[in-house]
Amino acid sequence: MALNNILIRFYQKIHNYKIPKLKFKEIDNRYKIIYRKEFNVDVNDVNKANLIIFLIFFNIFLISSIFLTQFSPLLILAFSFLLALIISYFFSRNLDKEILKKENQLNALLYIVKIYFSLIQKSHGDNADNAINFIQLISEFKLPISKDFRKILNKIQLGENPEILLSKVITPSLDFNLYIKGLLLSDFSNKYRLNENSLEKKFRKYLREIESKLSVLFFFGLFFPLGLCFLILFQRINYIILISVLPLFFISLKTLNKKFLKNNFFLLGLINNYSKEEKAKFNEFVSFLLSFTLNLQKNSSPELAFVKAYTQNEGHYTILESPLKTQISHLLNFSCTFDEILEKLQIELKSIRYKIILNVIGKLVAQNAYLSHEKISEILNEISIHQKLENRLEIIIKGERFKVLLFLFLLPIIIGGIGGLFPLFNLIMGNIPSSGSLSFSVLFELLFSYDFVIIFFSMLFCVFISSHYFLEIISYERKRILIVVSNVIFILIFFSTFINILNYF
Repeated sequence: MALNNILIRFYQKIHNYKIPKLKFKEIDNRYKIIYRKEFNVDVNDVNKANLIIFLIFFNIFLISSIFLTQFSPLLILAFSFLLALIISYFFSRNLDKEILKKENQLNALLYIVKIYFSLIQKSHGDNADNAINFIQLISEFKLPISKDFRKILNKIQLGENPEILLSKVITPSLDFNLYIKGLLLSDFSNKYRLNENSLEKKFRKYLREIESKLSVLFFFGLFFPLGLCFLILFQRINYIILISVLPLFFISLKTLNKKFLKNNFFLLGLINNYSKEEKAKFNEFVSFLLSFTLNLQKNSSPELAFVKAYTQNEGHYTILESPLKTQISHLLNFSCTFDEILEKLQIELKSIRYKIILNVIGKLVAQNAYLSHEKISEILNEISIHQKLENRLEIIIKGERFKVLLFLFLLPIIIGGIGGLFPLFNLIMGNIPSSGSLSFSVLFELLFSYDFVIIFFSMLFCVFISSHYFLEIISYERKRILIVVSNVIFILIFFSTFINILNYF
């Protein structure tokens, strides 16, 4: 966020200057409007800044490469141009990422907004002013656009038309924009369809692509160390290149892991990077809500439905036993209201997911306790859909476990076996005598030479990094033990090959 603020100030300062532009892509009108509304920035200012950033980094890389390396001028130019272009593109994407973050938040909560607004419509009847009710609902929700809707409420109080003001609203979420347009066209009819939103579509696409992405990750994690291994053995080591290549391998594998595997889809029923305990906790929570909804359906009061939901399945709750029992005790002692119980439970569960669900349930019950069970059931159905998607992802990841464990033991064996051939390659290159046995001093000198130390630790580093990110794929709990085992295998294979090769001299 601090970087974004610096960039925004920079964009605003160069606004009045006539500077050539570097445009990476065409931005649609919706984003241009959001740029002006959210950041007070014109898209042309971003393109101007792209060129300035490109030129700064191009000159930095060009000058430093000329003085620090002995590459050809053409290679230095190409290298400097490419790196400067990548960095410039990275900076140009910062505001887009901020907008995309808000878009994902809106898409994730749109389903909740639809359910809650439909309950408001049912509760207030046909004579209610649904436009104002909708604007008030969004202004009270904790959404990225709530502040804008509070401004709209102020304008309505000054006499402006709510429908006209709503028609001018443009949010970062295309789904949200279409929903508002649909409400206006249907005169706020409550006969909407809960269609699959764009986040769910993106996640289904993510599921279809993940296996091919994992193959790319495995290929890079396995063959990059192999290529580096042969490069070190067959060529005289350039320390500057090696110092550059090893961090590049780490950054590349980390980036691939983040881009290919880390899903940022905030779906209510989807637990990202979960542990077994967190999944069990969420399943208990869903089970409790289901029981709570069934009791509401039997015309029980919210307080009584809450108590019954726990007592009817008391033996089922293990992780949630303590927080639920505490709140029920408060409820039975009349020391807290139902809303206060939900607020305290949000604090105890310590997760934005639980907070959103409990907050919405509180609003639904307060709005209409009699009809709230229908809407809570719709939320639970949506969670069930998300859990099915999560199960599909879990099946795919479990299917990759054998491949990960195979590569985890195969990589150190291959790398250690090739790396241990170091004396043979030194013999070929004439660095050690080819006849007679090696003296202790020659062996000692070979073992503690810069070339040997660099080869050994470079390969060990590659094995460690590949092992770490391979295990990240399957979220293996005892990751440290397997990484240590993989590194020990590399060390044993490396030195056993090394010693066997020396026995031939």
